[in-house]
Amino acid sequence: MIEAAVSAAAGGACAGSAALLFYAEKLPGLNKVTNKLHTDRAQALLITTASAAMVATPAGAWWNEKVTDINNWATGAVGEWTGLIITGVPALFVSAMFINDLVTRKVEMRTRLLGAVLPVLASTVPGAIGEGIQTALAWIVTTIGTLVAGTFGVA
Repeated sequence: MIEAAVSAAAGGACAGSAALLFYAEKLPGLNKVTNKLHTDRAQALLITTASAAMVATPAGAWWNEKVTDINNWATGAVGEWTGLIITGVPALFVSAMFINDLVTRKVEMRTRLLGAVLPVLASTVPGAIGEGIQTALAWIVTTIGTLVAGTFGVA
């Protein structure tokens, strides 16, 4: 579901925008403006969108295939719950931490890194919970990707 959410060009524009906001946040004259505009949250979401665009590439498809193979092996070797623990628990934990950081506005470098790995991990959560997370994440990154792509004129 996330695989087709954002094009690689839009993801690149999102990554560039996040980097621009990150460095603008460090400039003394813009610090007050960036705080009022919540650019820290915007950065985390732009990084998540850029990461989702990477999932849309052949490298992302390869990663998803490898994680699915590991999950299938773990399920077959030990049982269904072990496969869920290996792939689902880390993704649920990362999702909860990322959402908590955005809501409480405790956006740090950790939050930006969580945003980068969230789309990759979200694609590994099995079952209805995984589908729900992927659907919500796909909607968010598609909306952000469309806005950024429109701003930069990227298809």
